[in-house]
Amino acid sequence: MKPAWHFSKVNPRFKNREATQGEFFANDTELRAFVREAVQNSLDARRPGFNGPVSIRIFVSGDKSSLSPDTAKRYFKGGWDHFQAEGNGLREAPGRGEPCRFITYEDSGTTGLTGDIDQYHEVTDVRNPFYYFFRAEGQSNKLETGRGRWGLGKFVFPRSSRIRSFFAVTVRHDDGLRLLVGQSILRSHHVDDKSYTPDGWFGEKPDKNEASLPVDDQDFIDQFEEDFCLERLRDPGLSIVVPFCDDSWTPNEVLEHVLQDYFYPILREELIVTVEDAESQTILNAQTLPEIVKHAGDSVRSVIGPLVDLAGWALKQNSADALVLFGSQPAKGTPKWSRKSIAPDIFNRLRRAFIHEGRLAARIPVVVQCRSGAHKESRFDVFLERAEGSLQKRPVFIRDGIIISDVRTRLIRDVHAIVSIDDAPLTAFLGDAENPAHTEWHEESSHFKGKYLNGPATLRFVRNTVADLCQMLNDSAEEEDPELLLDVFSVGALHDQTGFPVDFASMTTRGFSAGRDRLSKLPVSSKRDKVFRLTRRAGGFRIAGRRNTGDCNSRIEVLVAYDRRNGSPLRKYSVTDFRLDQRPVAIEAHGAEISISEPNRLIVMPTEDVFEIIVTGFDENRDLFLQSRICHDAIPVRKDCEQFVSE
Repeated sequence: MKPAWHFSKVNPRFKNREATQGEFFANDTELRAFVREAVQNSLDARRPGFNGPVSIRIFVSGDKSSLSPDTAKRYFKGGWDHFQAEGNGLREAPGRGEPCRFITYEDSGTTGLTGDIDQYHEVTDVRNPFYYFFRAEGQSNKLETGRGRWGLGKFVFPRSSRIRSFFAVTVRHDDGLRLLVGQSILRSHHVDDKSYTPDGWFGEKPDKNEASLPVDDQDFIDQFEEDFCLERLRDPGLSIVVPFCDDSWTPNEVLEHVLQDYFYPILREELIVTVEDAESQTILNAQTLPEIVKHAGDSVRSVIGPLVDLAGWALKQNSADALVLFGSQPAKGTPKWSRKSIAPDIFNRLRRAFIHEGRLAARIPVVVQCRSGAHKESRFDVFLERAEGSLQKRPVFIRDGIIISDVRTRLIRDVHAIVSIDDAPLTAFLGDAENPAHTEWHEESSHFKGKYLNGPATLRFVRNTVADLCQMLNDSAEEEDPELLLDVFSVGALHDQTGFPVDFASMTTRGFSAGRDRLSKLPVSSKRDKVFRLTRRAGGFRIAGRRNTGDCNSRIEVLVAYDRRNGSPLRKYSVTDFRLDQRPVAIEAHGAEISISEPNRLIVMPTEDVFEIIVTGFDENRDLFLQSRICHDAIPVRKDCEQFVSE
C-alpha cells in the first residue's frame, strides 16, 4: 500500500481538544519562529563526539522550484478532503491544482530522531526523541543543559504551512535507519458526516488501536528528497519540509532572522547556516557574517551591526586577564549588587576601561540555590561598549547561544550591551524560567516557580545587572577624580602653582615610587558634590540634593514624557498622556518651591540647604523619560537624561 494521509475518527470515550500551541509564538512572525525553534533544536541535537559546527541548510523554493500539482499529488493522497473540510481551522487553504511552494530545513552533525518508533506513551527514564517529536505535546525529555523545556516548539513547523502540515526525513546516527513521517494539526472537523480529530499522519495506514508508523520505503524516500530539493541524503540528521508555505517568504528574510537570533553561535564557530533558493546561495559562518551584516537591510544593519562588532571583541575576552573578575556571591541569601559590594580596585578597573577604553568585559558570579538543598556556584559575562545615541534600549541576553529577545529590564542608554550565559547551573536556572518561544523569563513559569530559593531575586539580579552597572559607572563618571590617571599623565597644579611633568623614562619601580611620593605632597582640589540626584520611584521619580549656596539664582528644570520606540519622547509628548498640574500626577515639595511653566515642564527652586521633590501618579506600565538641567538666570549649564522603566 502506498503512503497516504490518515486522520482518526473522534472516539466518544475521549474529550475533544483543539491545538492552541501556536499562541505561544504569536509575538513572532511565522518565519522567525520557524527559524528560531528549528536552529535551537539542531543545536540541542549535536551528535556525541562531533567536534565541528552544526551545519544547517534552508532552501526556499519560490516559484522556480515549486512542485507542480501532478508531482505533488503523491504526497497529499488522502489529505485533500481534510485540508478543505469546513471547520478545519485553515483560513487560506490552497486548492488541489495549486503549485506547491515549500521551505526545507536540514541539519547535519546531529543525531537524527532516535528511539523506538513503536512507542506511543511516555516511559520513565527512557530518552526517545522520535516519540517526543512526533507523538507527544507538552512533554520533553531534554536534559537540563538543553535549550528547550516545554515540548511545544515543534508546533512552529505546521504553523508555517497553509495546510498546517509538515514532513520530516530523519537519518539516525545510531542505527543508520532513514525514515519519512508526515504530520498535520488541524482543528476537529467533519468529512462526509464523520467527525475527525485534529491530528493527521502521512504513512502506512495503521491497524486499529495502533500508532501510525513512518515510511521506510527507501525508493519512495529517494524520490521525496529529489522532489523537495533535499541534499543531506545519508548523513545523520533531520530534514523538515513545510509544504504550501507563505508565498512571500524569501531567502533575504530568512537571512535576516538568522542574523537577528543566531549571530553569536555563528561567530563562536558553533553554527554554519546556508540559505538558498534556485538562483542564489549565501553561507553564514564566522568569516562571512560581518560582511553580510553590512549589506543587510537598514533595520538589521543598524541594530545588529554594532552588536556583531561587540560580540567579535567579546569572544576574544575569554581569559582571566581580559575579564574583570568580581568576588564571589554569598552561598545563601539574595544576590547583592551595589557600589559597596564591589571591591574598590575592581570598580576602578571597570571605570577606567569603560571611560577611557570605551569597552569593558566583566565576569559576574551568582549562586543558584535549589530547594533540594544544592547550592551551585555559577557566573555570567557582561560586555559593554560606550555608544552615544545607541538604538539599543535593553541588553542582549544570550543563553547557550539563543538570544532571549524580550527580557524586560530597566532601560539603558548610550551603550551597547551583551550578557552571555553559558555556565550550566545558570543556563538551567534561566531555561526553567523561559517561555516556550524562548523570548522571555517569567518568575511564575511552572518549571521555575517554587523550584529555587530566592529564585525571583536571582532572576532580577541577572536581568538588571547591566542597568545597575551602567548607573554606577555613570554616577562615578560625573564625579571629578584627580587621582584617576595619576599613574599615567602629567598632573596640573592649583591656580597659584606651576605643576610639573611626569618623567616617563624614569618609571622604574624605584623611580616610579619616588614620583608618586612627590605627587602625594601636592594639594588637590576636593571632589565636587552633586547639586541634585534623580532616582526612580514607583510610578514616578524623586529629586533631592543640597542648595548651591554660592549661586542663589540656580534652579533645576525637569522635562517629563513617556518613552517611545521611535522619535523623540519630548517632541512627541501629548497632554493626553498627563499634565503635571493635574491628577493623577501628585507633587510633594520639601525645602523648595516649584512651578509648572508647561504641562510637562517642572521648575524647582531650592529654598533650604536640603531639598526633596517627589512626583508620582504616572502609568506604571509605561517607561518614563526625563531630561534635567541646572539653570543660572535661564542659561542651562548642565543637562542629564534619564529613562526609567516602571516595575
